[in-house]
Amino acid sequence: MKKNNFVNYLDQFNILSPNHSKIYDEYTVDNEFSKYSFTIDTKVQEQLLSFYHNNPRSVILTGNAGDGKTRLCRVIHDDLRNEKLGDWPEKGIIDIDFQFGTLRIVKDLSELRDDVIFQQLKELQETLSDNSRKLYFLIAANEGKLTKFLSNYDELKKLREEVGLRFKDHRRNDEKFSVINLLDITSSVYVKAILDHWNCEENWEVCLECGKKESCIIYLNHIRTSRDETKNRILEQYRILDYLDIHVTMRELLIHLGFTLTGGLVCDNIHEAQYKELSEQSNKVYYENFYGYNVNSNAFAEMKAIKAFRIIDPGISSQSEIDDFIINGDISGDEKCEQYHKNLFNKELDMSYGYFSRKLKRYRDHNGVADSDFIDQWVSKLRRKFYFEVPDEIEMDRMLLLPFQHLTQYEDLFSNDKMKSLIRTKLINGLNRSFTNRLVKQTKNVLFATSQDLMIYDEFKGKQVEIKDQSFREDIDFKPSKFTLEVNQEVSLPMNLYIFEYLMRVNSGGTYNLLSEETHILIDTFKNELLKISEPEEYVLNVLRFDKDSGLYVEDQINL
Repeated sequence: MKKNNFVNYLDQFNILSPNHSKIYDEYTVDNEFSKYSFTIDTKVQEQLLSFYHNNPRSVILTGNAGDGKTRLCRVIHDDLRNEKLGDWPEKGIIDIDFQFGTLRIVKDLSELRDDVIFQQLKELQETLSDNSRKLYFLIAANEGKLTKFLSNYDELKKLREEVGLRFKDHRRNDEKFSVINLLDITSSVYVKAILDHWNCEENWEVCLECGKKESCIIYLNHIRTSRDETKNRILEQYRILDYLDIHVTMRELLIHLGFTLTGGLVCDNIHEAQYKELSEQSNKVYYENFYGYNVNSNAFAEMKAIKAFRIIDPGISSQSEIDDFIINGDISGDEKCEQYHKNLFNKELDMSYGYFSRKLKRYRDHNGVADSDFIDQWVSKLRRKFYFEVPDEIEMDRMLLLPFQHLTQYEDLFSNDKMKSLIRTKLINGLNRSFTNRLVKQTKNVLFATSQDLMIYDEFKGKQVEIKDQSFREDIDFKPSKFTLEVNQEVSLPMNLYIFEYLMRVNSGGTYNLLSEETHILIDTFKNELLKISEPEEYVLNVLRFDKDSGLYVEDQINL
């Protein structure tokens, strides 16, 4: 039977496979799978190439392991030397003569001895004030290691200050020196390009002649994730991580999407599968792989992206209308609804060739007495399938399966001043209630600088409270993903989806413990900063008192 070598290529991203490449840089090196490799031309890469061809400067690249710092260093080396770098030299430092002088590439600062790190950073610092040597640096560094090292040496004070300024604001980068933090890149921007490339028909042509095609979960995953609707929903999930301030490195992205397609299987697993193995493989469908179900604990511990996606798993939450459709949609009496159910829960491999439909009929015929745990075994999987595959035109909102009730409103805020104005009142009310842990009566856009002692130290009204988008960036692959709630242009609250959801729920009367772990520190800090800039009235004490008629806390005054 035919074997697809592209599946073996994907196996490189399986962290439990002996073929697994340890670092992202290695994924780009020529080997037997080189014909399948591809390059995502990122804006950072374009920017670096432009620097060293037109306007050279020293650059420090920071980010997490797996963000592609080493790969970017390799790209610049190969471009300037006009030849591919094999293995990095043991010392991890390469000097390249080019048209503007010498470029020194430091592959990974953290791998060097402290005395070598000090020497390289000291030379970099010297070039910032006098670069008559025409020496430029491209240094890959971990932010924490770099910051800690700089803080330990007074001799590096100038460089420490310059690096600190650029970490705080990328606009401080200049023609002499830039710090590019790869953590600022929006993870989701690469998802569609990877799926499109991996799912191109050329990579799967050999499967068309395979006798096991109909029982191959890998091929089924390819077909399903090739659909625009499914790709968009995978992208939607990654976009939600952006909103939650969860950064997925390029390495984690490749590992996760590779596992989503293969479930850690290769062609041999498919060809050798007997009945038991085939049954197990049917659970390796992409919408289960995406959240790391049916994966062993060792792999789960290593796959950071999967841990993040468990937060927004649509299979966990019960939504009555959707659950009713799953269980009874085929007997609803609505012709369109019944057809949707038939198409969705069909007789393909992930539905065990119709086994689910037969079990469902038996379950209903016996009023749930027979196989009483049948629904519990299947329903989470079917909710995930519903989320990813139900047509948009169906009159049920699949987004209700997500744990964020106000996601759509959050997305509507981007570049929408009218929506910001409408939502601001609710956010202010949520803050007033959160500051006091009381049900404070809704005000007309009045934010109280208060706390649990119920004293109002100041009030901020109307346009004193602004919702601001993230500034767009041209220098990196970036999409605005969060906001800032700014008061008097002095105090600001970074507002990601966690903060937004919490405040909107509190505004609606939700309890304060929901999402408090994810939001407490930021909101408490914001409250304290508001109190610092407050100017209480000298002869009037403003307080919140309980109003028995409304059951809410209302503003009141006590004359001193």
